[in-house]
Amino acid sequence: MNPLCLIAAIALGTCAVHATPGIRHQLDSLFEARYADGPHAPGGAVIIARGDSVLYERYSGMADMEKNIPVTDSTLFCIASVSKQFTVIGLLQQVQQGKADINGRCADYLPYIHPLWKKVTLADLAGHTSGIPDSRDRSRRDGCLYATDASSIRYFKDVDTLKFEPGTAYDYLNPSFLLIAKVIEDKSGLEFTEYQRKYVLGPAGMEHACYYDPTDMPATEAHGYMPTDDRGWAESDYGEETFYATRPDGCLYATARDMLAWERALASGKLVSPELLDMAYTPRISVSDSEWCDYQRRPNTHYGLGWFIDTTPGEPVKVYHTGDNGGFQAYVAKYPADGTVIIVLENRHDQPRWEMARAIDAILAGERAARTPAE
Repeated sequence: MNPLCLIAAIALGTCAVHATPGIRHQLDSLFEARYADGPHAPGGAVIIARGDSVLYERYSGMADMEKNIPVTDSTLFCIASVSKQFTVIGLLQQVQQGKADINGRCADYLPYIHPLWKKVTLADLAGHTSGIPDSRDRSRRDGCLYATDASSIRYFKDVDTLKFEPGTAYDYLNPSFLLIAKVIEDKSGLEFTEYQRKYVLGPAGMEHACYYDPTDMPATEAHGYMPTDDRGWAESDYGEETFYATRPDGCLYATARDMLAWERALASGKLVSPELLDMAYTPRISVSDSEWCDYQRRPNTHYGLGWFIDTTPGEPVKVYHTGDNGGFQAYVAKYPADGTVIIVLENRHDQPRWEMARAIDAILAGERAARTPAE
């Protein structure tokens, strides 16, 4: 067994690592090849679990190259657009409490007077089907590098045209989740990050997770990196990547174990009812044939509310989200049918993600077939 995996297994305490040697060997081979440039390059954290059992856990590379700090189970990664599902859960809690209607008109929740806001619903915001254009001000580079939640939503008051009729097409729109955060604030009476800490992250058992604050981050924060032309690495996060620090749509930081706690809390019904969660996991719009956006546009792909859904024939339904922010890359997926969870958080953005995801799918399919009695 890989030494890092063995250490992780011991540290898990009550959560045993239950994977066959063959599965471990295949996953080790996959990630050793992925991080073949060695322990002094940026790396990642990987957890694959099913129910209460952790099948595989691995930590690779450097979290902070300047300080020579390695990736460990305490390393906080920017989970990028995986952050969106946390904002959706905050909204669904307002729905569960009767304070909001997921199909309610945005005009009833937001301070915009143009008639188009009577067409767009909260579900459209959460499902990338609003038709609202991304017209954020990009005229000043500094303004983009150091954009805030507030500066990123200023343009909405001037929107007077939709790209398509709301609910009819998929077009990935990051700042729509900043509007959802405003709804959460209005209905809860709390600032967004305070609400999320108290009612989403805390109840989920995410002990280390936090929203990015450029003035105050834990020492366990990883930095994101991009490869340079001279085969080195350049830091790529706040101050290097545009719109990096907008929080509701893409700047929650979490450890891999935080993300496992998150998945378990969702599955337990601790955060929202199973009925509301099932609605979030249900395909609302096809991504595969979108003429407006190519993010995750591949066959058999749909979007629900805060999650992508893969319905590839012959395979179990997979609910997932990807994330890209500066040098960070994230992939968090689950097979609801058997409770399998896949978490890959990386602070490097130089390796293909979907090929990795499909390789993991194939390994798990083999494991699934081996443990399922022949008909």
